[in-house]
Amino acid sequence: MNRWLVRVVALGALAVAAAACGGDGEKPNLFGVRSELIAPIGTIDAMAFAPDGRLFLAEHWGGDVRVITADGELLPDPVIHFDIAPGLEWGLTGLAIDPDFEENHFIYVYFAEFLEGSNTVARPVVMRFTESANKGSDPKVIVDDLPDTRDKPPFNASGSIHFGPDGYLYVSIGDFDVPKLVGPLKKEAPQDLGIAMGKVLRVDKADGSAPDDNPFVAESGADPRIFAYGFRENFDFEFDPASGKIFATDNTSVSCEELNVVISGANYGWPKAGEWPYNDCLFAGETAAIHFFAKQGLQPGDFTSVLGIKGMGFVSGDVYPLLGDSLLVCGGENIYRVAFSGADRAKVTSTDLVIEGCQQDIVISPDGIVYYNSDSEIRRLMPVAPATKNP
Repeated sequence: MNRWLVRVVALGALAVAAAACGGDGEKPNLFGVRSELIAPIGTIDAMAFAPDGRLFLAEHWGGDVRVITADGELLPDPVIHFDIAPGLEWGLTGLAIDPDFEENHFIYVYFAEFLEGSNTVARPVVMRFTESANKGSDPKVIVDDLPDTRDKPPFNASGSIHFGPDGYLYVSIGDFDVPKLVGPLKKEAPQDLGIAMGKVLRVDKADGSAPDDNPFVAESGADPRIFAYGFRENFDFEFDPASGKIFATDNTSVSCEELNVVISGANYGWPKAGEWPYNDCLFAGETAAIHFFAKQGLQPGDFTSVLGIKGMGFVSGDVYPLLGDSLLVCGGENIYRVAFSGADRAKVTSTDLVIEGCQQDIVISPDGIVYYNSDSEIRRLMPVAPATKNP
């Protein structure tokens, strides 16, 4: 019997109201946007658009993949259901649409499952299923040999999955809250290339194998799927549509939250730290972050200064003229704009509050519109043209 219980169910219809909100009502805010309600649904960890405009949703606690049609209708039944290991940082945490979705209709999910016979020890898994008429079938395991949680609380475990412009699937994995665990190559786990903890993996979407040009393919004892290493809570990342570079956050303590450009073979330093709470955010001395986030009124390195960023996405100034070409991040229950200098986005010039009420993910629709979610609803940011004066 298949150890993943896959339940595909008939679909119905549920009308979803769309309404503008925000402190300024119908008026645009400082960045010329207003927020609209799309669906009253909570506990969504990840969202992904299909090319046809459908929005797929990953329910963190329940293990359901849901869908909102291109017409804005939240279908009442899940496309597919997974038996998962629920927990604060377990659950259904990642969702990705195949770059060739129009031909193959493949959807990939990243979730934690209990080991057989246990209700305390879980392991992250990447699985693929085939979608047809809002129903899922043909589950196939892509990755299921990642480390287990070893009876630890469910912290820093699962992460996100995204496709790169090279067509490979990238998988982020935290340090499982055991940074001092010694790996098979006798180093601390995030620094040990023999274990997947605290890493970003790059795998073939067909079978989870390592591409031949991964940086550690030829290194003895190394997991050939590793693309970069030395992370703690590298939960989300995003590919810059202009350059293809990977931008990723990592919360290396309650005092330091990084924005990194993830480079093939690079070491991001964790857990090379001094005494907790690591008020020197450059403690590691490895590949340096390009920016450190902090709550308003605090500085990076201050105790509990981190925003706790959950989602991110690049927006275009062609769609949002007042936001410009920038990165939006969801953290501290708000959306912030990260502005860069130069076409290579090598330096952050400012982080500005765009709108309140974001607690999980950000995703960009095929037509460039920002969708985001709180703990109870999914919303979108609509660009609003500034009023013009009469001659």
